[in-house]
Amino acid sequence: MRQFSFGGLTLVGYYGYNNLGDDLLLLSSLSLIDEIGFEGPIYLPASSHIEQITHRFPSKLDIRLVSRFSIGEITNSIRHSIVTIFGGGNLLQDQTSWRSFLYYYEIARYTLNRGKPLLLLSQGFGPLNRHINRKALNKLLNNPLTFGVMRDLVSYKYFSSISKRVISGTDYGPYYLQKKGIIPEKRTTESGLAVIVLKNGTSVDDVLNSLRLNNLTEVCAVGFHNHHDEEKRSELESKARSNGFKVRKPPEDLEGMIRIFNNAELIITERLHGAILAISLGVPFVWKKNTKLDRFVRSLNKDCELSFEGSCESLSLAINSSLKEPVNLKDEYWSQLEKTATESKEVLIKLIYRR
Repeated sequence: MRQFSFGGLTLVGYYGYNNLGDDLLLLSSLSLIDEIGFEGPIYLPASSHIEQITHRFPSKLDIRLVSRFSIGEITNSIRHSIVTIFGGGNLLQDQTSWRSFLYYYEIARYTLNRGKPLLLLSQGFGPLNRHINRKALNKLLNNPLTFGVMRDLVSYKYFSSISKRVISGTDYGPYYLQKKGIIPEKRTTESGLAVIVLKNGTSVDDVLNSLRLNNLTEVCAVGFHNHHDEEKRSELESKARSNGFKVRKPPEDLEGMIRIFNNAELIITERLHGAILAISLGVPFVWKKNTKLDRFVRSLNKDCELSFEGSCESLSLAINSSLKEPVNLKDEYWSQLEKTATESKEVLIKLIYRR
């Protein structure tokens, strides 16, 4: 296969912020690029904390770190690239902030204006609250150089209503875990253990009361986004101890984190990749109702009703349902993931070796 000597790839995402979900998306994106035998430079805009996972990068890849907020470095990377890849996430959304949408939109717009392809891998769209941002997204998707592999059906249908250069897929975050043999071969359940991934939308008291009502006696509070989730994690641990629960400290390494998820009797999550890990391991789970999580889970099973609202009663009922009648999405997820990985690599090859 002919390799271009003149260009690299620019790989864009929310990288370098100690966010487990985004770290997995990055590592899986790099795994896919490595598997197609790409030999050019990979320009990676990221925060300085990315150094904590660089030891996991594929050794054969020529990865060049770029300052995430250096306009000059990013535009120079795009000029020297064959294609810009958005590697996982809901990057084009304005729920976090309008600036977040603008950051990724401008990278996408600059790429297309330079006549370079834009590839959206393992992506979802929204939420988008501003009309002007929806119009901007539509303009990007309508460009003949924009291609995508979506991670939820709503985003796929939205893209496909504008352009046919899109494929339906799933989130490929756990792909790296599978390839490295980090996913355990079977479940080892520890009775009474609940792994809890909170942000700021759920009352700690409601969580503990719901656990007690469902005979769960030990908690492991996990922060996927270390800086933002730490306060909630500390509050949960403190109140759990004072209410007679056993408290297990979360592992600091990736392998340990996957083991604790695999051992849990139940996972409660407000973050998407908490649900994705639960699904990929076959662990009973419930999730705090929100657009991103709802879309993802219902892309696997439109009838899955294990979300909860903001009350102890709602959470307790969801936990009871999940434990008594677990919904097995594991096989469907891994089937979709295998298809997504294959099709992502095919699109990469098509765009990189297109001339």
